[in-house]
Amino acid sequence: MKEKVILFLGGVAFGTAAIFVKFCTISPPLITFLRFVIAGAILLTFSRKREFKLKYFIIPSLFLSLHMVLFVSSVFLTTISASTILVSTSPLFAMILRKRIDLFVIIALVGIIIMNYNENLGYLLGNVFALMSAVSFSLYTYFLSKLDYDFISTAPLIYLLSSVFMIPILPIYGLGEFNLTSILAIFGLVLIPTLIGHGSVIYTANKLPISLVTSAELIEPVVATLLAIPIFHQIPNIQEIIGGTITLISIYFAFKK
Repeated sequence: MKEKVILFLGGVAFGTAAIFVKFCTISPPLITFLRFVIAGAILLTFSRKREFKLKYFIIPSLFLSLHMVLFVSSVFLTTISASTILVSTSPLFAMILRKRIDLFVIIALVGIIIMNYNENLGYLLGNVFALMSAVSFSLYTYFLSKLDYDFISTAPLIYLLSSVFMIPILPIYGLGEFNLTSILAIFGLVLIPTLIGHGSVIYTANKLPISLVTSAELIEPVVATLLAIPIFHQIPNIQEIIGGTITLISIYFAFKK
């Protein structure tokens, strides 16, 4: 029961990520780098273990970094509602990885198509990035679930490794514009969706069924959309409402089944 409560709180924390990202004026890989390197450094102070088997965590960390930089990029290109709904489809891809495809999975994919039907090119690209982010997150949790680890010693390792993968692409994107708002937003990203949100995933990934762990993402679009309406005046359009509702409900019933 304790693990489920932690996972639920993590899902709520995920919902603030897009809000903090939207306040940033620095580039997506720099946001990702700072988010993970600061979180990793903070958690490292609590870890007593100083010897790690790096090779086992390289692949999960790679997919976590891809998930994050693609998600951040999608927030800048499409609406917060569309981005978070599509990123939350990671449980679908987790099911597909385990070859558990049923009618609900197919209906959820139809919902995704509705969301993207007749979208302009900018929004469509952002939506594609969000879907790629979802695939990366499902692969991250899939590989992480195969490992035996403890949270305190592993979380900083994963975060710091994930930040390293951003260094080669920083020159391509550039740094963007630093200001006080961006700095505060980064610390918000570190504290709430990273330490609490992703921390809950790392803590529960080898304690709960992987399908349940990835389903924590379903909470994110609800929280993010509700926050985006008063803060950024982003009201979901009819396609996002219909397609998103179909997708999220289908994922819920797929897991309930």
